[in-house]
Amino acid sequence: MSRARVLALALGVTALGLAGCGGPDGHPPQAAPPALAAVPTVTEPGQVTFPTDAYLVTPEQIREIVRAQDAVAARCMGEYGFAGRPTGLVGLDDMVGERTTRSLVYGYFDVANAATKGYANTAPQRLPEDPTGAGPMSAQEQTALTGADPATGQPVTTLAGKPLPKGGCLQQARDVLGGPVPNPASGDLPDGGPKIPVSDPRLVEAFAKWSACMKEKGFDYKEPVNAIGDPAWQRQTQGPSPQEIATAGADVACKVANNTVGIVVAVQTAYDKQYIEANAAKLTDYRKRIDDMLRKAAQLVAPNGSQG
Repeated sequence: MSRARVLALALGVTALGLAGCGGPDGHPPQAAPPALAAVPTVTEPGQVTFPTDAYLVTPEQIREIVRAQDAVAARCMGEYGFAGRPTGLVGLDDMVGERTTRSLVYGYFDVANAATKGYANTAPQRLPEDPTGAGPMSAQEQTALTGADPATGQPVTTLAGKPLPKGGCLQQARDVLGGPVPNPASGDLPDGGPKIPVSDPRLVEAFAKWSACMKEKGFDYKEPVNAIGDPAWQRQTQGPSPQEIATAGADVACKVANNTVGIVVAVQTAYDKQYIEANAAKLTDYRKRIDDMLRKAAQLVAPNGSQG
């Protein structure tokens, strides 16, 4: 299983790009690593920021877009005799928070929870509530929303004697807004976002110091991602074990003691800036699409909002 795949499973986040080292493994040789600006001292997740953050959609912006999407879908659903249902959104703020507490570069950095919850995902594990109280959707209601028969998955073109938009009322709403709701993760950026070579010598050195610190505490891992991705944690069925909690606590303590995350932030910032410069036009278009969606969303939920 690839490094990115293992960590995606362990962290539960959208992977940012990781580039391998050059050589016989088939990866192209890396260019000279970019120079670093000042290395910040990072002792908590709230201090982790990157240049690409400015291009990403925020939780509140997602809520604005979803409210408008629901409004358009509800008008469409009404044509087939159904009331619209608001989309249940759970864990948006937690998702954004996990961009800094769980990383495919520096692994785990949940300072507040490591010593008590180990590597466990601390986001609330619950399903969206149904604010309408209407219960499960009927088959016809699902068809109106998705444009497909829920039993067969086959497209449906007419419902209640009326033409049904391709993809149903949900797709119609997305089309009106200009596309699907953006993802608040760096992997949603053009070309999958910036690529951070794990072979960068500054990262290699930082991880070696972290590894030595961990060994002094009785834990043997080469890189931070190996600690959070330890298969032993995935085999547990009764919550984090004392061993996992001890490992996570040592992991975070060694990162703080050696400013591991501060070094990663400096390195990743340098690659972010390279990425932004090389993809300026694409990023402008990407952010313009989000801003256009937000303007359209504001119009759609305003009094007398129009779909035109």
